[in-house]
Amino acid sequence: MIGLPQHLGIEQRGRVIFAIMMRDMRTRFGRSHVGYMIAIAWPLVHLSVLVSMMLYANRVLPFGTDPAVFVVSGVLPYILCLYPARMMGYSVEANRALFLFPVVNVFDVIVARAVIEFLTAFVVAIIFCGALLSFGVDILPVNYSAWAGGVLATVYLSISMGVLNTVISSIFKMWHVAFVLLMFLMYATAGVFVLPSSFSPGVRAFMWYNPLLHCVEWVRSSYYDGYGGEMLSKEFVFWVATSCLMLGLLGERFLRGKLLGT
Repeated sequence: MIGLPQHLGIEQRGRVIFAIMMRDMRTRFGRSHVGYMIAIAWPLVHLSVLVSMMLYANRVLPFGTDPAVFVVSGVLPYILCLYPARMMGYSVEANRALFLFPVVNVFDVIVARAVIEFLTAFVVAIIFCGALLSFGVDILPVNYSAWAGGVLATVYLSISMGVLNTVISSIFKMWHVAFVLLMFLMYATAGVFVLPSSFSPGVRAFMWYNPLLHCVEWVRSSYYDGYGGEMLSKEFVFWVATSCLMLGLLGERFLRGKLLGT
């Protein structure tokens, strides 16, 4: 397997990754696990503000009857995809001191950060959806298999983008700024608030190449019968994610010395 030292077994490697995770959680915001609650509160506030704005505006929805369901079905893929992918880009520089230990390598740091970020994203989703259910909002999807498929595809895309983001940002420091701009572009063209069908054919053709758009359409199709047939391409999400993952793993393999600063 790429990046795994041969002298450590799976159990030992798992312990190393778990130790990195615990260190990451304790040092991310301050020196205690309590500070890590900020990492949960940040996207949670983002979700809450967006849904509150839609409810306050009380405008005619482009699809469906519940603004909370429409917004969450669009914002959830963003939270599960771009938040973790962005934070994974900081994994190497945040844990560079650990590379002084021979048992720690770049792959361990990437995996540890990926696990933390996705646990955080899913905790945020569970808390927010639980809060909506407690207020009487029916946030449960109509098609559970489509919802699970869309979420898993989004997670796969995020992991792949995160691995590639880690490699690029470890070499080019200004890439963090570029990735934020990329996030904004993907967010703005993902059809989170406006249906793709409301745009001109030329704009829709441009939006089609945004993999996050397909993730949004996939998840949203689990809430609305007959939705997503025109723009959704599940194969496109798979190929973009797989390409990013292969490029990221190749970068970790062949640029390992560069990543470690040696």
